[in-house]
Amino acid sequence: MELETPARPGLTYGTYPLLATVTAVVVWAVVTHRLAISQDAVLALLTIGTVAAAFTVERVNPLLDRWRMTRDSLVGRDLPFIGLAFVVEQVATMGVSLVAARFVPDGGFGPVARLPLLVQALVVLLALDLLWYGYHRAAHTLPRLWRAHGVHHAPSQLYVLMHPVFHPIDLLVSRFVISLLVFRFSGAGPDAAFLALVVLNLQQTISHVNSDIRTGPLNYLLIGAETHRWHHGAGERVNFSSVLAVWDIVFRTFVYQPDRVPERLGLDDPASYPDPRRFRATLAWPFRRARTMKPAPAE
Repeated sequence: MELETPARPGLTYGTYPLLATVTAVVVWAVVTHRLAISQDAVLALLTIGTVAAAFTVERVNPLLDRWRMTRDSLVGRDLPFIGLAFVVEQVATMGVSLVAARFVPDGGFGPVARLPLLVQALVVLLALDLLWYGYHRAAHTLPRLWRAHGVHHAPSQLYVLMHPVFHPIDLLVSRFVISLLVFRFSGAGPDAAFLALVVLNLQQTISHVNSDIRTGPLNYLLIGAETHRWHHGAGERVNFSSVLAVWDIVFRTFVYQPDRVPERLGLDDPASYPDPRRFRATLAWPFRRARTMKPAPAE
């Protein structure tokens, strides 16, 4: 489907620069001036603020009406997964902290810790995205992993509040295994981890927004709305990275078509997967025996 001339060019071209600028100013203040607020609290506030801004922009300047959030999609499908994601993330964070307290010294260590702060953050993002790219691509290839990951692709819409719609298996891989390996075992210091997490949260939030947000050549550096929507396109196997476009470029899975959007989002064959409104059936889907696996019908 061809994209038309932006109806609200100020929002189309100005939303991301504004969010990125505000984020950069807050991060600079926290890192350089050591404000009397924890980095975890700042990260949470930035995430909430970014989600609120993205939600407002997609309501005012939607890309496609058929991708809009509805009451049925949010209440009937997304909310149970959002609640579960919050619980799993808290458990995973606690698990990472317990393991780190046992095996990892406070602060940075090793060769990565001796690098400049911004370089440390870049190393963390590169390692984080490489591990996620490998798992993510496998999750689209291996049937057992796809039964877990497919829940994120089951919706035929794309909007900011459906970003947390993941199976717990995906969340444990990203929030525990990958987080532990990269944020704790890489040796990067806490400030570098904070910077990387801020960029990660900004890009993941923006990448799911249903709004005509355009960032031009920046798409060759960072995964955002224009590229990630192609990952959700039915029949597409592209743009597996979470933050940086480099691994998709290296492994030749990068797609950026600024003048087009996918014709259809969601699963190639929706009948092959449980309706995600059946929360328990969807959670159980990866654990069922292969010979008995038939999608649960929609209610």
